[in-house]
Amino acid sequence: MQIITIFPRGFGANTYILTEDGENALVIDPADTRIADELKKRGLKCAYVLLTHCHFDHVGGVEVLQEQGAKVVCSAEEKTLVGTSAALFALAGMPPVEYTVNKTLTDEEECFLCGIQLKMLLTPGHTKGSCCYLITEKDGGRYLFTGDTLFADSMGRTDFPTGDLEAMRKSLKRLAALDDMPVYPGHNEETTIERERTYNPFVLDA
Repeated sequence: MQIITIFPRGFGANTYILTEDGENALVIDPADTRIADELKKRGLKCAYVLLTHCHFDHVGGVEVLQEQGAKVVCSAEEKTLVGTSAALFALAGMPPVEYTVNKTLTDEEECFLCGIQLKMLLTPGHTKGSCCYLITEKDGGRYLFTGDTLFADSMGRTDFPTGDLEAMRKSLKRLAALDDMPVYPGHNEETTIERERTYNPFVLDA
């Protein structure tokens, strides 16, 4: 499996493109419309968009991808926030992005999309429906995409609508209990579970 990281321009989130066959792709948190161009440049078609949560800086490219045929996936809890003020478009002074959630996942639900095995882990705290995606490769390799729950040396904010500090602490404890693996966060650089449970002050305090 290939993992392609698209870093944001200006204020936005990391976007991750995953492909097993070099033709079809999963896109995690498409931050802006140029993600469609990045896919085209690489000869990839987005079949599914996976959202860790619906904040404006993570969904800017969803509408374009859905118009091109992609199906949008998120947690069942987060779906209720899509299209509401909790997506923070008004706070950012931006027009809302219009899209529809096609499929929801429940906590620990597993599925295969584009030949990629994934499990959704519900990790509320940043929003009530924030989630992480645990990817398992055929050779046993595992990767965790954490959105705005876990960052290198930090965690996501809990002061936005539906944020909850106590829920975030529980979510960080849950992630820290996982086996070591690479972590791809919504912002800033990649890290690992082992590094964060050893050095991240918010994980240590959870």
